[in-house]
Amino acid sequence: MVQLLQDLPPHVAAYRAAGAVSKEEYDQVVITRVDEVARRFGKINFLVLLETDMDNYSIGAFMRYVAVSFRHFSKWERMAIVTEERWLRTAYDLLGHVVHGEIRTFKIDQLPAAKGWVSGPLAT
Repeated sequence: MVQLLQDLPPHVAAYRAAGAVSKEEYDQVVITRVDEVARRFGKINFLVLLETDMDNYSIGAFMRYVAVSFRHFSKWERMAIVTEERWLRTAYDLLGHVVHGEIRTFKIDQLPAAKGWVSGPLAT
C-alpha cells in the first residue's frame, strides 16, 4: 500500500509504503505526485517512508521508481529516505555521491527530522 503524506509543503512529494506495492498503485500515487511537483516547481524535494521491505515492491513498481528517477534527474533537490533497513540507508548514502541533489537517510524514529530537512526551501 502506498499513500501520500499530507503534512508537508507543496514542493515536497512524500509517500509512505507499507505492505505490498504494485506498479499500478505506484503510478497512480507516487508518479502522479512527483510529476505534479516537477511541473509546478521545476525542482523536487522527496521523502519516502518505507515501512515495508523492498521485497514487497513489485518489479513493475521498482522499475517505475527507477524510470521516474531518471526522467527528473536534474530536478531532484533533497531526498529523504526513512527506513529501518540498514542496508538500504547505506546504499542511499553511497548513491548520494553520484546523483543530482542531496540524499539523507533517517531511521523511522527520526521522521520529524527528515520532514524538517526535506521541507527546506528549493534552490532558486
